[in-house]
Amino acid sequence: MRAGYLYAISAAAGVFLSSCHYIWAIAGIALFYGKKGANTLAISFCLAVFVFFYAYYQFTDKQNVTRFSGDERTFTGTVMTIPEIDGDLLSFRLQTKHEKFVVQHLIPSHGMQKQLKQHLHQGMVCTFDGELIVPEGRGNFAGMDYASYLKRQRIHWSIKAAHLAVSACRDKPPDLLGHAAAFREKGIRLIEKVVEEDVSGIINALIFGYREKIPGDIDEAYQRMGLSHLLAVSGFNVAIIMGMLFAGSLRMGITRERAALGIAAVLPLYVVMTGSEASIVRAGIMGMALLMFRRYKWRIHPLSPVSGVCLLMLLMNPYYVFQLGFQLSFMNVFALLISSRLIFSRYTSYLAQALVTTFICQIVSFPIIIYHFYETSLWSVPLNLLFIPLLSFVVLPLACLSLPILFLSLNAAKIILYLPVILIKFTNSILLYAQQNNLNFVFGQPPAYLIPIYYFGIFYLFVQWERYGCHKRLLHPASFLVLAGVFHWNVHSLDPSSSITYLNVGQGDSILIELPFRQGVYLIDTGGTLNFEKEEWRKRKVDYNITKEVVMPALKARGIRKIDKLILTHGDMDHIGGAETVLSGVMIGELLYPKGTIDGVLETSVLNHAASLDIPIRVTQRGQRWSVGDHLFYVLSPYGDETESNAQSLVLLAKMKRFSFLFTGDLEEEGEKRIISEDVPLKADFLKAGHHGSKTSSSQAFINAVNPIYAVISAGKNNRYGHPHPDVVSRFKKNAAVILRTDQLGDIEIQMRGHELRIHHSVTGSK
Repeated sequence: MRAGYLYAISAAAGVFLSSCHYIWAIAGIALFYGKKGANTLAISFCLAVFVFFYAYYQFTDKQNVTRFSGDERTFTGTVMTIPEIDGDLLSFRLQTKHEKFVVQHLIPSHGMQKQLKQHLHQGMVCTFDGELIVPEGRGNFAGMDYASYLKRQRIHWSIKAAHLAVSACRDKPPDLLGHAAAFREKGIRLIEKVVEEDVSGIINALIFGYREKIPGDIDEAYQRMGLSHLLAVSGFNVAIIMGMLFAGSLRMGITRERAALGIAAVLPLYVVMTGSEASIVRAGIMGMALLMFRRYKWRIHPLSPVSGVCLLMLLMNPYYVFQLGFQLSFMNVFALLISSRLIFSRYTSYLAQALVTTFICQIVSFPIIIYHFYETSLWSVPLNLLFIPLLSFVVLPLACLSLPILFLSLNAAKIILYLPVILIKFTNSILLYAQQNNLNFVFGQPPAYLIPIYYFGIFYLFVQWERYGCHKRLLHPASFLVLAGVFHWNVHSLDPSSSITYLNVGQGDSILIELPFRQGVYLIDTGGTLNFEKEEWRKRKVDYNITKEVVMPALKARGIRKIDKLILTHGDMDHIGGAETVLSGVMIGELLYPKGTIDGVLETSVLNHAASLDIPIRVTQRGQRWSVGDHLFYVLSPYGDETESNAQSLVLLAKMKRFSFLFTGDLEEEGEKRIISEDVPLKADFLKAGHHGSKTSSSQAFINAVNPIYAVISAGKNNRYGHPHPDVVSRFKKNAAVILRTDQLGDIEIQMRGHELRIHHSVTGSK
């Protein structure tokens, strides 16, 4: 059964292929056929497993439907998760008799916020009125498909609660799992009382898998440095806790056999207490299996139970396979178990084994990490070598030891947590230093065909390494992987197509232009989040930064490491509010800014920041132009004598082979008239409607002069300004222009190759 991992791979491939994620299916099948000595019976069994899970996923997905119509207004259910209160926003998950829901409630008063913080907790049964909302799908190409994410957890609706009072909630008699959940919530709250937030968030992640209170900059640093796995409760945590419980049991005089049975009985509760993520479910089942094997002295190769656990989890819930934790957890475990003879027989010192283990995990994880996060860091290996022993072998055991003491004496627990607090502050400072001294390499999301190529090279490398050790024969697989990486790094430079992407940045503008073979990359505006004044108690812990969440991932997903021209149309927040984020995160060739009076605090700050980074700033006005091959760019406005911000908008006409595009910023009717009066050809296939479709822009005369085939409107969903205005929509329809709206379609990409033009959008695909 040592080849059992092939059956697990076949099962995962069946699920992925069944859901159209053919990339991973191909990778799994490639590994299967690469298995040396695989006989006909094993191949037949693998194919049978593949077909079964292919059909099983189809059946499961068809059964995963809602029983609600959407007209329901009153809901009664159990609070499933720890209620989160961030400023004036309350959120939690609710379990009713029939379905699970995500609940969000805008808290109306400071007094109500205090009541909810004090009295609302996990396990309560609440009744309240609300409105069912269909979760949003993928709003950006590089964004998360929230609707699919929830569906894979069998959640089909979110509830916008109209009124949620503590008086409408009651405690219910808890069962065993309820006691475990209550213990978890109490432990989390006590740790938050004892130590400050930047430390308590890490401790709660290690013990309970609760990451919600980790500061945003620390959480981002763990992700970018390839250390997120340390904050996910997994096999390391389970092994350490099992070891502590086992040693404690023996000290108390309990026999090994009874200790093993007792710990196996406790592990399911620990899985519940830590959130039941895929990695902890795997570790918990594996822990129970190994304890039973030890108890009954069964001898079995470790690959067999791991493969069995993988198959069991996919039978329990085939959606597990889409969780990043499941993918990384099983991929790393399989790789380490297959390579265990190599690691422990050829390398005897702890340091050598640690280096080899880290290297194996890093290289096996690389295709998955690069697919999800688009970049990798040179900090990853040294920081893993440092953080794993500190967090797993020092911080975690001491934190676990402090947990029962927390319920007795907070002061005594503080003493035990003194060293973990120091170490976490130390690791946090190192992370922030690494974040500032960036050694990340942005590859971009790999094309579908590169995933199996990467895994073929990795498999080839491991086979040669196991056979020959550090021998010159490793040059062949190493060279293959390097060539694959070099190709991936330069893949966009081989693309003959050009594209323009109108990014869905809500009530703002950000447009990405990519020329063929990466001859030029231009970004027109960066978007920006409009933050309105709020009472102190209403403020969220972290203000949403749409440039950081939308624009930067879009650049990374496309492997963009340099923007040749950052074109800022004018000084409004919704156009340049995220400019400093882009300036600090990407290499900029030059910054184009419209000529005119510069007196706004925001635009002054942006230009000063660019100057501090030695980025050339070119003041731009009508009459300037440039070209790249047969792609021509003309600046039509401003003239330089405008005084009002919108009137100063930089207007750009781009002629890209057979197609033309007009970008107008927030230009209003007076500016449009001035351009028309120059009697220059304005005809464009695509017109970016001025000022997000405001009534004061896109006049009928201007639309007639441009005569666009398509009108693109960049506006926020349900924005408070009512953009686009119905009159503007009517004007475009009068000219038979096809209207493309980011609030309805998400990111809108216009891709051109030769005489062919294709339009893709993130919400509903392509047409």
